[in-house]
Amino acid sequence: MTKIWEMGKSASVQHAEHSSAPIQINIDEAAELANDVGNIKPSLWTLSMMRLYGCLFIGYLCATVNGFDGAVMGGINAMTSYQDYFHMVSASSSTGIIFAIYSIGTACAVPFVGPVSDRWGRRAGMFFGAIIVILGTVITSRAINHGMFMGGRFVLGFGVCFVNVNGPVYVAEMAHPAWRGPLTGLYNCFWYIGSIVAAWVVYGTQTQTNGWRTPLYCQFIASGIISVAVWFLPESPRWLVSHGRTELARNILARYHGEGSPEHPIVKLQMAEMEFQISAEGSNKKWWDYRELWKTRSHRHRLICVLSMAIFGQWSGNSSTSYYLPVMLENAGITSESRKLLLNGINAPLCFISSIMGTMFLDKAGRRPLLILSLIFCIVFLAILTPLSKVADEHPEQRSTANASIAFIYLFGITYSFAWTPLSPMYVVECLDTNARAKGKSLAQFFTACASAIIQYGSGPAFEHIKYYFYIVFIGWDLFEVVFIYLFWPETKDRTLEELDEVFQAHNPVKRSLEAKNLQTVFNTLHVGDKQSDA
Repeated sequence: MTKIWEMGKSASVQHAEHSSAPIQINIDEAAELANDVGNIKPSLWTLSMMRLYGCLFIGYLCATVNGFDGAVMGGINAMTSYQDYFHMVSASSSTGIIFAIYSIGTACAVPFVGPVSDRWGRRAGMFFGAIIVILGTVITSRAINHGMFMGGRFVLGFGVCFVNVNGPVYVAEMAHPAWRGPLTGLYNCFWYIGSIVAAWVVYGTQTQTNGWRTPLYCQFIASGIISVAVWFLPESPRWLVSHGRTELARNILARYHGEGSPEHPIVKLQMAEMEFQISAEGSNKKWWDYRELWKTRSHRHRLICVLSMAIFGQWSGNSSTSYYLPVMLENAGITSESRKLLLNGINAPLCFISSIMGTMFLDKAGRRPLLILSLIFCIVFLAILTPLSKVADEHPEQRSTANASIAFIYLFGITYSFAWTPLSPMYVVECLDTNARAKGKSLAQFFTACASAIIQYGSGPAFEHIKYYFYIVFIGWDLFEVVFIYLFWPETKDRTLEELDEVFQAHNPVKRSLEAKNLQTVFNTLHVGDKQSDA
């Protein structure tokens, strides 16, 4: 809303090159437009929304591509056929490096992702990533030795970086502003679709000769759909505006947000905010220049939130329950391969249901409360799981203790999934402005990949040598995360992506984000606009 008031103050805004006539809007018109939008309660079941769901679904499949890997590698790592073929054990440093090479490939792709997305668009980024994932799938599924398998996983990680950046960015930029929370939160819930498919294909092929290859072939499914369907999608309106193609952006918003009308208040408000932001801030198109991410105080605060989320999303204990769940079950006294794979298959659907339920609460409870409460419960469950796993491991005859350990492993995953699964990519996108969104998400992906590689590699020898005591590390780290989030992460619900500029430009973004949003507050913050330097 700040953008609209700023436009009223300045009377007009010049568009980017090749755009249509400049916006002319005064304060009264801005207030009327804002009130019109505030009074609109769009239906979820209109024709425009049905079209929008179809577009977002392809973006959601980008999360499915990534989710498949955690479950398929965690599953085949417990298969005798895989261990015998590559002479592996389920928990060791060699296992850790096989898991980590995927994240190393992701980190290596980061310098190329932002330029592709900024120059050719979000669709091109998703397509390019899907093609590379298909190539990696061919290599891993046909691997004849350890080196070929490692190379294929590197290629997979390289391609996943493109879909992991462009998928959530596309979803956030296309989502209807009235339903941005749930629609964007659903993105990472589809991580579990890949996880569910992988876990149950692994379970079904456990007795086959070289049965570990079959689940790897299934990585073709989501990436294949993306590579074919992505060119039938509309491009992100925000990307189009940043490249001066405002009329096409307006038509897309009208079709998917405005029931076909370019004069719909929601369409006019979004176009006014986007055009002002692009014209006021410009857009740095130099592929090598990331200075726009930290050039001002508000940008630096954004970056703190983005990079901390990238790390927290990997180090809260969740990586253990994806890649090393069968090992955790073994530490809890479950030694049967078939039972470990069965329990692995049950975990993913439970987490998927939990993540969907959490998505429904994003705009009601807010981002900060959900994240903090989720961490507190995770800490409690890990604190209980540690001694339970110890007793179950030392006294395997006590089946009740083993079953209790399994229950708390599930409870941890369910609790984490409720808040962190929908919010991990969503909060990063919300904290970045339009001009820096692709580069910022790429940098976040780099930190995510590095954090993931460290925890995936380190967890192997940690589980091998200290077993369940490893959970104590996550308990201490999660306590640190709770304090950090409370002090530094602003609340982002109930504001458009453009309106969040006003929050981050405040002297205390956390305090400002917790204040109620109304026209008087917006008017009072009029002079905290983008034209004011906050370096």
